[in-house]
Amino acid sequence: MNQNAESLAHLQQVFKVGLERSQMMLETIAKSPIELKLKTLEIIPREQLLSQLKSSLNLTEISAMELIFSGHYEGMAQLVFPTESAKLLINLIETQERRKLDQDQVDQGILSEVGNIFFNGVMGVMSTLSNYSITYMIPKYKVGNIGQLLLSSWSKNYSSALIGSVEFSSQRELWFWFQVSSLEPLLEQSQKISDYFET
Repeated sequence: MNQNAESLAHLQQVFKVGLERSQMMLETIAKSPIELKLKTLEIIPREQLLSQLKSSLNLTEISAMELIFSGHYEGMAQLVFPTESAKLLINLIETQERRKLDQDQVDQGILSEVGNIFFNGVMGVMSTLSNYSITYMIPKYKVGNIGQLLLSSWSKNYSSALIGSVEFSSQRELWFWFQVSSLEPLLEQSQKISDYFET
């Protein structure tokens, strides 16, 4: 295995462990089994992020959750809910009490909850690996097309990017991407994931 492939393999383990933690929390609120499986993960030049997202997500207006983090390395992440995936998640998690509320508020509330769970799982693993030298803000709910979502948090301080997808019930997908000041600290820390977690 070459160095790049080995680095990506370690990074995949970080996300897989994070998704396992997210899955447990998600199943608790859904009260039913939901499997979250890392489907794809790529390290790409940041300049290619928009074109790759457009080719993978042929969507107009979509919902997303955005997270800003700082510390040992800084960056932002977004989790995107393709329309059909969002509908399924809402159906899985919606309750009788929630059905009494305004539907738009219900939709936003459920997707925000899912986004918080995803970020708590993944960022929790990253924070542990960095000896808790990363802090992150409360995720924000956003709506827009891919270009708008990217431009809303574009910064010259970010030099590297990750893009990936998560498969869940009935082959539905969620997409996520990270923009960071440098990938080197994360790649270095991911090599010691087995010291902290079962993989």
